[in-house]
Amino acid sequence: MIKIRRFQEQDWPRIWAIVKPVFRSGETYTFPTDIPEQDAFHAWIEVPEATYVAEDDSGLILGTYYLKPNQPGQGSHVCNCGYVVREATRGKGVASAMCEHSQKEAVELGFHAMQYNLVVSINTGIADWWV
Repeated sequence: MIKIRRFQEQDWPRIWAIVKPVFRSGETYTFPTDIPEQDAFHAWIEVPEATYVAEDDSGLILGTYYLKPNQPGQGSHVCNCGYVVREATRGKGVASAMCEHSQKEAVELGFHAMQYNLVVSINTGIADWWV
């Protein structure tokens, strides 16, 4: 069973282990492929309004996502999300569970809409889902 909860400080090393190879690959996010860990922490944890982890019954983190205002000021009622799933657990419903959870959390946080700014063209996982 997948449990989704708010990020806790002690989660970062396990989240970094999941997002680092994704950022390094340059295939699904526009972060520099050599992004330093402290910059990744800032972008994934400190900038967003909230960050979450999805874990299994044993506490293994399966994925993570964030919610943040898409734009400042007059655009802050619309949120933006980013999702990353542990490579070994892709294709098992983790991203779908996080997406559904994020929609509910966005409403709870006072957002009125959700906008995805980009999907990298070679992200075949999302491309296959969208078609």
